[in-house]
Amino acid sequence: MNITRVLLAMIFGLFLLLTLCAQQPGAGVIGWYNGEWQSGIPCLANWYMASNNFSRVYDEFEVPAGGWTVIGVFSDNGLDKFPEVIRASWEIRRDMKPRHGGKLIARGKTRATQIPDPSVTPSHYPADEVAKHFRIQVDGLNVHLPAGRYWLSVAPVREGESFLSATRGANAVGTDNGRLGIALFRRAGGPAFVAADSVGSSGQLGIGQHFAQGVIIAK
Repeated sequence: MNITRVLLAMIFGLFLLLTLCAQQPGAGVIGWYNGEWQSGIPCLANWYMASNNFSRVYDEFEVPAGGWTVIGVFSDNGLDKFPEVIRASWEIRRDMKPRHGGKLIARGKTRATQIPDPSVTPSHYPADEVAKHFRIQVDGLNVHLPAGRYWLSVAPVREGESFLSATRGANAVGTDNGRLGIALFRRAGGPAFVAADSVGSSGQLGIGQHFAQGVIIAK
């Protein structure tokens, strides 16, 4: 490892540590996270401009007995030629299935924070790859979810090359015995709520079926 890469890793680590520390007061814990980005699996377009101009992915998760109070949501995205994200459009739905949007439980177009993707670090990826990967996080929510299955979508607001990171479940949190659920894709003007693996292209390690999104819950 050359000195430039070492310095980049140190700077990235310090920035991430400061960011995470700043989020700690009242930040809660991650209740569900579908897993880290997996290279070799094509991602899907994920952005929102208006009700007639968007492309987004919904990932399934399960709330256990006792329910959750969701105080934040996030998604990990690859951004290229994309303006800095300051807002995100998020939705939580239930009873979804292919071609059916189910019931909308909560949504918003809310102020968001853009931070480096914690799983894409200079120690494991080239600097130009690290520079494209970000976590888009919405905080300050107060959404109570009873036990059951739900779907989450978190899309950065602004149009550009934004792609939701595909995952195979590495370091996932709160999945049901490793089951990552069904992801659905929706694009303005196109077929609504189709299975994600029916619209994605195939890469070296297959077609994207699951994507890096998560919820933060009150402790």
